[in-house]
Amino acid sequence: MNEAYRGPIDEASRVLVDAVMKNETSLVERACVLDSTVLELVRAVGKAVLEHVLDRLSAQVERDARARGLTVERRKEVRLRTLLGQVAVVSPYLRNRETRETARPVRHRMGLTGGMKTAALERALTDFGAEESFELASKRVAEHYGQEVGRTSILRVVSKRAEEARSYVQKRLDDAAEAFDEPIAKRAGVDALLVELDGSMLRTGSLEPDPKGGVTPVRGIPARKRPEAWREVRVGFVRGPEESGRTYIARMEQYPVVVGDLFSAAVDRGLSVKTKVWAVSDGGNGLRGELAAQFPNLTFILDRPHLKGHLWEAAAAVTADRDAQQQWVESAIALIDAGDIKLVIAAAEKYGHDDVDRMRQLAGYLTRFSDAVGYEQAHDAGIPLGSGEIESAHRYIPQKRMKIPGACWHPSSINPMLALRILRANGWWDDFWKSRQTAAA
Repeated sequence: MNEAYRGPIDEASRVLVDAVMKNETSLVERACVLDSTVLELVRAVGKAVLEHVLDRLSAQVERDARARGLTVERRKEVRLRTLLGQVAVVSPYLRNRETRETARPVRHRMGLTGGMKTAALERALTDFGAEESFELASKRVAEHYGQEVGRTSILRVVSKRAEEARSYVQKRLDDAAEAFDEPIAKRAGVDALLVELDGSMLRTGSLEPDPKGGVTPVRGIPARKRPEAWREVRVGFVRGPEESGRTYIARMEQYPVVVGDLFSAAVDRGLSVKTKVWAVSDGGNGLRGELAAQFPNLTFILDRPHLKGHLWEAAAAVTADRDAQQQWVESAIALIDAGDIKLVIAAAEKYGHDDVDRMRQLAGYLTRFSDAVGYEQAHDAGIPLGSGEIESAHRYIPQKRMKIPGACWHPSSINPMLALRILRANGWWDDFWKSRQTAAA
C-alpha cells in the first residue's frame, strides 16, 4: 500500500473509532465478534470513497472534453458492479455542433459502462465459480462480499475468463517450448524429470431440438433435450525426482496434443536433449508410443500396482483358491524383479493354451511391457513405482469442480474450465490476472 495513505487512514480510523464507541452497545461482551461490525463499516466507507473518486474523475474528463470546444448535451447515471457493491457515476455526452465531434469520456477514457462488472469483482466471481458450483458460488459472494450476484451472471463471467485462461495457458506453454531449441552450452537443462499422464471421465451434454417436437409448457418455446456422454479428460504433470512442486497440464484431447502440452511443461522445468525422462503409467493404449515420440531419453515404467492387478485377475481366472492365487502372484513378481519376466510370460502362455483367455491376455500384456519393469533402477533414481500422484491430481484438478453431483458440461466448456483449474494448480493465478490488467492498460 502507498504510504501516502497512512495519514488519511489514521485520521478516518479515529473518527470511526469514536463513532463505534458512541453507537455500539455491549462492546466488552461483543469484542470477539466486533470485527464483523467493523467490516460492514469498512465496506460502506470503501464504497463511498469509490463513488466520490469516480464522481471527481467524471467531472475531470468532462472538463477536458469541454476544453476542446465540446458542450454537454445530456448526462445520464450509469451503474456498475464493483467488489464493494453497486455504485453510480454520471456519464456525460458531449458534442461540437460545428465539427460534429462527439465524446463519451466516462465510457471511452474511464472505461465505465452501465451494467459492467469491475475487474476486481470479476476476479472474485471467477475464483468462486472455478472452485464450486455456480449456485454455491452465488451464496459465497453474498456471504463474503455482501451482495447478490445470480448464478447465471457468475456463469457468464467465468465462461469468458475461462476462455482467456485457455489462451493464456497455451501461450505460456508454447513460449516455454521454444527454449528447448537453445544450445546446450547456453541452456544445459536438468539431469532428470518425471512425467505422468492419466485420464478420467466427465459427463458432457449439449441441448438440441427434441426429435419428437413440441413446446415447453411454461414458456412455449421449442422443446429440447440433452443427450449425455462420458468423455475422457487427460491430466499430466512434470517434476524433478527430488522435487515436491509440479507443473500440470489438462485437456480433453488426443494423446499427440496432450503429450505436446506435457513436453512444453517439461521444457519449462528444465528439459533438454540431455535430460533423462522417466514416465510412470498404467500403459493406456497409445500413451507409451506418444511419450516416446515426443520425449528424448525416455524410460517408461509400468505402474507396479496396475501390474499386480493384472496378475491377480489372471490368477483368479485359473483358480478360486485365494492362497494359490497369492502364491502365483508373489512368484510372478519375484521373477519379474529378478529380470526373468520371460518365465512369467511362458507360464501365462501355458495356461493360455488351456483356453484360459485371461492368461492369454496377460501374456500379451507382459510381452508389450517386458522392457518397462525396471523397478529397482527406478527406485534407486527416486522415481515412484506407481502412478498415485497423477490419480490424486485428477481428484483435485478436474473432478473436485467438474464431477460434482449433477454436473454436466458442454464439450466446448471443458478445456476452458480445465485451464482455470490449471492456473490454480500451477500457481499461475496471480500472473494471469496481472497479464489481463497489463493488456487493458
